[in-house]
Amino acid sequence: MEFELSAIINRPLEEVFAFFRDINQHAGQKGTIVPVYDKVTPGNVGVGTQYREVVQLNPFVTGEIRTEVVGYEPGQLLAYRFVALGMAGELTYCFEAVEGGTRLVQRQSLWPSGWMRLFSPIIGSMFSRMIARRLAGIKRFLESRAAG
Repeated sequence: MEFELSAIINRPLEEVFAFFRDINQHAGQKGTIVPVYDKVTPGNVGVGTQYREVVQLNPFVTGEIRTEVVGYEPGQLLAYRFVALGMAGELTYCFEAVEGGTRLVQRQSLWPSGWMRLFSPIIGSMFSRMIARRLAGIKRFLESRAAG
């Protein structure tokens, strides 16, 4: 399954990139949609950095996502590979300065494995809505920080 979303975030490119680069530092803050997100490896973010994320799938079910940075170009690109809940995937954020802010393009691939493939249409629909809500929430969070 392939997904692509884009948003104009009315904040400078450097600020938007820094938020995504250091997203683990924003987990759990009031107003952020970023879930539990722990940086597992020490040091600066770069290729090889690993994260552990815990997401609430519904009121009774949580899941763990393991992520590794596989592409890093400051101010331009962050790329990840992840495994979670019987699925693997890739996620790429591309950043571009535009008048009044930053254009963010999010490209994501998701590959259910084993018995999860049977539920691909449902997973795709749920995942599409989830990542759209998450990106909209991050946009609101970043823009509201500037206003407040």
